Amino acid sequence: MSQPQERHLFIPGPATAEPEVLEALAAPIRPHYGPDFVADYNGCRARFQQALQTHNDLFLIVGPGTAALDAAFSSALPDGARTLVPVNGWFGERTAEMLRAHRCEVEELPFELGQPIDSDMVAARLAEGEFAAVAWVHHETSTGVLNPIEPICRAARAAGALTIIDAVSSLAGTELAVDDWGVDLCVSVANKGLAAQPGLSGISVSERAWAAIDSNPDTRGWYLDLRTWRKYDQEWADWHPYPTTVPSGLVGALDTSLRLILAEGLDERIVRTREAALRVREGLRELGFRMFVDDDYASPITTSAYPHPDLPVGEMITELREQHGIYISGGLAGLAGKIFRIGHMGRSIEKEETDLLLDAIARLLAHRQAQKENASVEGASV
Repeated sequence: MSQPQERHLFIPGPATAEPEVLEALAAPIRPHYGPDFVADYNGCRARFQQALQTHNDLFLIVGPGTAALDAAFSSALPDGARTLVPVNGWFGERTAEMLRAHRCEVEELPFELGQPIDSDMVAARLAEGEFAAVAWVHHETSTGVLNPIEPICRAARAAGALTIIDAVSSLAGTELAVDDWGVDLCVSVANKGLAAQPGLSGISVSERAWAAIDSNPDTRGWYLDLRTWRKYDQEWADWHPYPTTVPSGLVGALDTSLRLILAEGLDERIVRTREAALRVREGLRELGFRMFVDDDYASPITTSAYPHPDLPVGEMITELREQHGIYISGGLAGLAGKIFRIGHMGRSIEKEETDLLLDAIARLLAHRQAQKENASVEGASV
């Protein structure tokens, strides 16, 4: 049987993990309880806190980032809570949709696709109305735009509103200082910038968030109620500080990746991510591609670009995958077929990988242009 083609993941998550992380995942299954595992679990939590730059309580929710966002919304916001959602992409729209499902009164503040959220406009709206919370996406993965956090948190605190941040794809790829910026509830995951396997998400909870949670008279479940997680963390701390079966292998893999990142230095990882994004953006421009997002607010974690006139998006994605084992993403929703997206996380930030990507795109483009030229010559000779 032929060997499967090596996959080079340049999608905006999940990311290709380091060999040490894969080895940790392949280790014999451990029980998810008892003092030995709990010590390792708590160490993983502490390193996740370090990556988020927070001393706030942190829980490792078993599930994707969506589960942790559900935990934030359902725990902190009662029915009818007025919530402001700045929106500049598909994941911002999704945030508003989730909040409505939690019976919140949602007001969307829209911004143009490919443009960042304007913190002054958000601050002005917060000052005008009484909102229980403001919730937004740090890195809008659907467009590759990086949104501000600190000035909005400052305005929200002045207005008495909680701040809920979707940092699912931004952690370890760009600056994210939860405590210094005053983020109340911050959600991220194992499988994006932390480059481990999907299945675990982290959520940090500030004292202000706990006050809101404890005063919330409404519940929408048990498993994703953060009060449930706090109860087990406190009452079952020595052998089972979580209300469910924890995937011990995923915890081990995530902890391995966190150790690697922190040993390298979080700042250095962020620098390497930014350098990889710059290499790709410059390389694409040299090949004749036009960027979708201006350099001033382009995310270092996802590059989005318009298709080349000689290479339609769908064909480019398919041929990169089938001919080179390289995976990139197309646009979402209204941007489907109009842009493509390249993720910079995990092993894809290594120079050898970005060189491989750019070389493969150059080959596809040269082949298409040669075909076009030959067809033109043949047409002229008829």
